[in-house]
Amino acid sequence: MLIPLVTIFCALINVEGKKPNVLVILADDLGTGDIPGYYNDTCKVTRMKNIEKLVSNGVLFTDAHATPVCATSRYSFLSGNYQIKGTSPNGRWNLGWEGQFKIGQKSIADIFNQAGYNTAMMGKWHLGGKVPPNGKKGNNLLTHPEHDWSQAIIGGPQDIGFASSLITTAGIQAAPYSFFRDGILQTKQSEIKQWGKGEYSMPKGTSMILKSGEGDKDWDSTAYNMVLVDETKRFLDDHLNNRPDDPFFTYFATGSVHVPHSPPNIYDVDGTATSVKGSQFTAHMDMLFELDLVVGSLMKALEDRNLIEDTIIVFMSDNGGLLAPDSREHGHASNSRLRGNKGQLYEGGHTVPLIMRYDKGLPSGQTRTHLVGITDLYRTLTDMAGITNVPAGQAQDSLSFAKYARGEYKRGPRWNYGVWRFYATKDGCAIRTLKWKAIHFYKDGEWMSELFNIKEDPYETTDLSQNPPSKYYRTGQWLKKLLKSLGPCCFKGNCLE
Repeated sequence: MLIPLVTIFCALINVEGKKPNVLVILADDLGTGDIPGYYNDTCKVTRMKNIEKLVSNGVLFTDAHATPVCATSRYSFLSGNYQIKGTSPNGRWNLGWEGQFKIGQKSIADIFNQAGYNTAMMGKWHLGGKVPPNGKKGNNLLTHPEHDWSQAIIGGPQDIGFASSLITTAGIQAAPYSFFRDGILQTKQSEIKQWGKGEYSMPKGTSMILKSGEGDKDWDSTAYNMVLVDETKRFLDDHLNNRPDDPFFTYFATGSVHVPHSPPNIYDVDGTATSVKGSQFTAHMDMLFELDLVVGSLMKALEDRNLIEDTIIVFMSDNGGLLAPDSREHGHASNSRLRGNKGQLYEGGHTVPLIMRYDKGLPSGQTRTHLVGITDLYRTLTDMAGITNVPAGQAQDSLSFAKYARGEYKRGPRWNYGVWRFYATKDGCAIRTLKWKAIHFYKDGEWMSELFNIKEDPYETTDLSQNPPSKYYRTGQWLKKLLKSLGPCCFKGNCLE
């Protein structure tokens, strides 16, 4: 594929001059059937004009993979490592635990920060962190008398390279229902409330609490994404006022479309009011619609500040889509025809949408079908930014697909990808190659395996391990050896042999 000389020239000019800005938008529980650009037979109910525009102006990847669940993917993106190289193979989900980053591991934010970028994060953290000052745990994290919330979370965003941040430690799904700025609790002690499970009438809509716990008295799950958009606009204005000659790296982790599905009555970030709740067939689909509005707001924020052409934009999900049976009744399948959904080792559990736009360095309206992984964003983005000093030993499972994204190569550098899932039912691991996929489940005290020809059977309908052993035995053994070379597959001391 030939690349227009003007594209190459502009990319070189940008590297030699000011480095490009970076905005990573990580959606929550979004499948490839949830958004435009992937399958003709899905996403035909909820119109998503802003994501459609992102697709038409960018590069869409049809074989992109994360992990099957939230917390592990966030570590993999930020570290460039498979989840098994963090402090817990299952990830660090909630506040009160140590962080997922091991001592000495540098996040992608660290690398961009050291390269002179202004780094910021907004949204769902989900990487653990100890409570100051002593790391003690408990049910009353915010009101425990031994906790000092004048200090920052130990192991929070500020400790892995983010110069500024506004986060909730578990998105909208779990306590504490409060925001933390630069790791410091923003709720006054006198305004901490014990929230019970249920629905609450709030200014932006009907807020929902799925799990009881402490939080801010004004907590409103319906306003979550709007708060993050407003924070992003504030960051951009502050950046232009105080560091106009520096590039920025911004990580925006949405609340959509994770449960609770509590869409706002009105989305009113940009001065125009748009009805959301009840605008689609289901609350899940309302949240998809709001997600599109969020993407539109972020693009407008860049455009209004003349930043859009100089910014690498990444839109991705942390895992496969939800089962969402109510939306299926209206013809919407979050993972289209892929088998499985969030939390599973089948393709629907970890195949995710990935769109990249960079007006000065990437073509528009093109599709890439080669295998890529969420770990690869680390070296791809540093590569595109011209950052060459990533320390040895960092981002061990990351491969740059920058040249492939630009169309300089017909294939990306990756030919296999490992997936691990150690939580709830069907614990195990899987290995994908360009043609094959093997899944190993630990159930009822033993390991069981499945084998698929993913190239000929992308929907995993036929388990070839059930064929006569001699036919596919060597393939299965080779895949098992390959998987073990990427990292251990162990569940409660029981390791795949």
